[in-house]
Amino acid sequence: MRLKRPSLFLIILSLLCLQSTVVRGNQVADTLAKYSNEELLDKAFYTHSTFYLEYLEKRKLSVDETKLLYQDLGRLLISEGKLDSALIYYTKLDSLSAKTADLTNQVVAKLSIGELHYRKKEYKKSQAVFEAAQPLIEELPEGINKILSKAEYSYFYYLSGKFDLFIEQNLKNLEEIEKIEDSKKLVGTDLDFLWMGKSVLINFIAHGYTMKEDFTSAEKYLNESKAIIEKHFPNDMYSSSVMRKVAFGQLYLFKKEYDKTIPYLQDVINLGDSHNFKEYQYKARVFLAIANYQKGNYSESLKQAETAIHSKVAIADYIDFEMEALRYAYLSSKAIGATEKAMEYSRLFIEQDAAMNDNRKSNFVNSFINNLEVSKLEEDIKSTSNSNNLLRYGLTSFAILTIGLILFSFYQVAENKAIRARIEEYMDQMENEVSSEGAVVVPLKKERHVNERTASIPKEEMDEKTSRILDKLMEFEQSDLFVDSRMSLSYLASYLGTNTITLSKIINTFKEMNFNDYINGLRIRYIIDRIKNEPQFEQYKISYLAEVSGFSSHSIFSKAFKKSTGVTPSQFLDYLKEEGH
Repeated sequence: MRLKRPSLFLIILSLLCLQSTVVRGNQVADTLAKYSNEELLDKAFYTHSTFYLEYLEKRKLSVDETKLLYQDLGRLLISEGKLDSALIYYTKLDSLSAKTADLTNQVVAKLSIGELHYRKKEYKKSQAVFEAAQPLIEELPEGINKILSKAEYSYFYYLSGKFDLFIEQNLKNLEEIEKIEDSKKLVGTDLDFLWMGKSVLINFIAHGYTMKEDFTSAEKYLNESKAIIEKHFPNDMYSSSVMRKVAFGQLYLFKKEYDKTIPYLQDVINLGDSHNFKEYQYKARVFLAIANYQKGNYSESLKQAETAIHSKVAIADYIDFEMEALRYAYLSSKAIGATEKAMEYSRLFIEQDAAMNDNRKSNFVNSFINNLEVSKLEEDIKSTSNSNNLLRYGLTSFAILTIGLILFSFYQVAENKAIRARIEEYMDQMENEVSSEGAVVVPLKKERHVNERTASIPKEEMDEKTSRILDKLMEFEQSDLFVDSRMSLSYLASYLGTNTITLSKIINTFKEMNFNDYINGLRIRYIIDRIKNEPQFEQYKISYLAEVSGFSSHSIFSKAFKKSTGVTPSQFLDYLKEEGH
């Protein structure tokens, strides 16, 4: 019986390619016919092969067996690099799980689809799917599966570079799983599942600390993970052990202790050859290229970088391994005087960067340009007459790229100034509205004469009914009733003791906006007050802020927020963080 396992990062299995003649295939099929569906699923799990699953897919399966088949095929296809095929199976799993109200497998599917989009560098799609998975995770029953699902969801924080949030969430996950462990209610494979899950959580925490360069904490947690594996799974050759070896190698690489780095990474490459751990092997080669370059072993660095380039695996990681492989192939080629290779790898680097969708990857470009030493490179190449055209091409590319980055920087500075100005104007407007006894915040695009109009009409010239409704509206604006998602014109009219026609006319006349803009303005002011006064709100997702303030969706909230303030919710939150609110 195989262990239960998390869907994405706990056990990532690789593919053993099986080839045979038609005759042998028939013989094997006859042999497989004696196995039950569950036995075939087990064999696929332990052999890391799609062979048994492809045979199993031809059988008539129960719904639960079909879900296991989709999950295992998706995982193995990822390890084989067939991301589009894996996406098809996880999409099928998502659809079937939703149809059968299987929340656990629906979470597995969505998290896997989110990871696949990230591997394909479809970053916005990845984020959208991860966010769609969150409310489903919250609905899961308490237990190990929910804890590990939250850990997998938190990986999006890591991918986004939010390492503090990544560590914080997984420390909470670790605390929850230790409570289950302390209860001593689990036995057998359930207990094995807990220990394996705990080991992976600790690896996650260590990885976050490594990225934050808190090496003492990272090493402490890695040793804890190692102790769990050695105690409970002494013969483990699955990805948890290999993951840990990569983590130790990365830790010592970041610490610049290269002699400690290399043995761990070389061990991963050896295991990859014997157990087909392609993804970890690829990471190890890129890290070895970096370590050897820093030690001055330029030929070995180039060898590892080129091997990584030719055996590229799509990775879901904050580090872009493809770009780093190209970067160190360039640097090591230049160091050993292989000028043509250096120019080729620099060209590939620039082309790859131009194809990227994610703006944060531009940081790697800046780092690369700083390492190019263009003037020295020009002198190196002058002696090689047949390389002049390559040199001109490279220098021109660098110049264009540099100018582009400078222009983009100027644009960003100007745009940031404009955003700050809009936010500061809106904040001043809010302060003024507080002193005007609760008048609603008006979108910045409107002229600021609503209150003047109201003030210019003497109280005695208003009829008694209008005056009374305006007074009640002021009281309503000071409450938080408007965050009720059921709020409507008829609801508010009933609450104020009037009819919808009269109320609509008063809001249009004295607030100079329609009912929807009026309510949305109150809601936006309300959520901004909470963000300013309750710091934890700065960390919440936009979808949660929308829900708290009474909006029915993320998109409606964002549209209303920009209409009221002139900026998006994300830009507003970034401003508050910079200002230290």
